[in-house]
Amino acid sequence: GDIRQLLSGTPPVTSMLAMQGMLDLIEQSTIAGVRAKSQSLTDFAVRAYDELLAPLGVRLLSPRDAAIRGGHVTIGHPDFREVTRRLWADGIIPDFRFPDGIRLGLSPLSTSHVETLTGVLAVRDALESGDF
Repeated sequence: GDIRQLLSGTPPVTSMLAMQGMLDLIEQSTIAGVRAKSQSLTDFAVRAYDELLAPLGVRLLSPRDAAIRGGHVTIGHPDFREVTRRLWADGIIPDFRFPDGIRLGLSPLSTSHVETLTGVLAVRDALESGDF
């Protein structure tokens, strides 16, 4: 045989169990509810950016208008490659986007406003400390 023998078969059932819980949440919440929470989270992240990160020279790379923004907010700063390494070491896992962006992924079903603020504060604290 060759690699084609792995193209079909029984999916990994145990990994599908976690997905089933998420699908149940989506069904209970409705897509409109999920989108409303997503907009609320990203609007909150943009407000936190304005207050806490813009004064540090961080750029907002995502649209301000929630109608054309997805479920994440991307911010940019020349030191973000190093800041990302520092945050990962501290157990905070943002997505680095080349050349100097951090994408804050805000899953509406599993991310709270408190967690969103905690993430923005962690970016601020890492930048202000210069210890990266």
